[in-house]
Amino acid sequence: MSISEEKIRQINREAPLTDVHAHPSVKAFMFHRNLWRHYCSGKTLNPMSSRSDFKTLKEGDVGVIWASHFLPQRGFFKDCFWIRMSAKLFLPGYSQLVTGAFMPHLLEMMDRFEREVNRKPGLIEVAGSATEVTRIREAGKIAVVHTVEGAHVLDGDIENLDILAQRGVALLTLSHFYPNDVASHVHAMPKNMFIRKICKFDFQTEGDPPLTDFGKEVLKKMSQLKMIVDLAHCPPKARAAVYSELASDRPVAATHMGVTKYHPHPYNLDDDDIREISRRGGAIGIMFMSSTLDQTNPKKGLPTVWKTIEHIHKVTGSWDHIMLGTDFDGFTDPPDDVYKASQLGRVTGMLLEQGVEEANVKKIIGQNAQRLLDKGWK
Repeated sequence: MSISEEKIRQINREAPLTDVHAHPSVKAFMFHRNLWRHYCSGKTLNPMSSRSDFKTLKEGDVGVIWASHFLPQRGFFKDCFWIRMSAKLFLPGYSQLVTGAFMPHLLEMMDRFEREVNRKPGLIEVAGSATEVTRIREAGKIAVVHTVEGAHVLDGDIENLDILAQRGVALLTLSHFYPNDVASHVHAMPKNMFIRKICKFDFQTEGDPPLTDFGKEVLKKMSQLKMIVDLAHCPPKARAAVYSELASDRPVAATHMGVTKYHPHPYNLDDDDIREISRRGGAIGIMFMSSTLDQTNPKKGLPTVWKTIEHIHKVTGSWDHIMLGTDFDGFTDPPDDVYKASQLGRVTGMLLEQGVEEANVKKIIGQNAQRLLDKGWK
């Protein structure tokens, strides 16, 4: 079946096409980037790449982006001489990454990102609520939703959640690569990545307890603030602890993950996870990194994206719990056939070619994400 480019673009606009996990602010903060310019991309891992800049989002008819603000944990610089030296040489904000509390630096990252947004307010706008996302889209602009990856940025202070909520943060990813004082983490960097061959990272093993007392306090506060919990980077025991601790009517997200059927790694979701997330009214963002989705690590990732989507559909019996969470600009190695935001229409075309009805395609590429915001955010 041949799908016209105009049909794909129409569906993308109407859904709207949404990426629930991308990192344009990381490049703006670290490299002092102009996000209205496309610098470079390419099919392989490239720390200097530009995959979700505003120019590329516009070219791809991306209507909503959940901008994930992420400050690297300091173990990356401590454990790897090459990362440390490269950062000292090429990152204008290197000192901010390795000194002081995390929260002030995170807020500075958000400030820099918002300055880029505000340069062209007629084209893009930050949303402060789920209803604002809809308003911004109806005005024909790209809607930005603030999210944060890694609860290490809280610096162990529960009041920092109030600061994030006041800044309009909709979602917090609890864990990342190194231990924090909220929840345990899973070893998620693929072994075949080149950086693993030249650096001896000490990510440590899954911690105990999987959810700390402070972590339980964080979950309670997030529920009060109507902030969505993201399970990405949490190992199975931590995910189970979140399900147990969080009120049953609170939805959870898994913004950039795969499934254990095709890659039996603890980072990925098993069928019980998929059922629990769907039971809560949550959703799962499919990560655009072949080494995460499929242990054979195919260069072309669209077939693996489809297999993952199809499996979640089979387990839940529904198309209502699937989203797209690319992890573009997160220092990842994207699939060769979709490696920047301007190419995301290929996913829409693929779903139509696989026989997914147009109404369900719209759910997968955007409407499920909006429903999650409506249910879980303020």
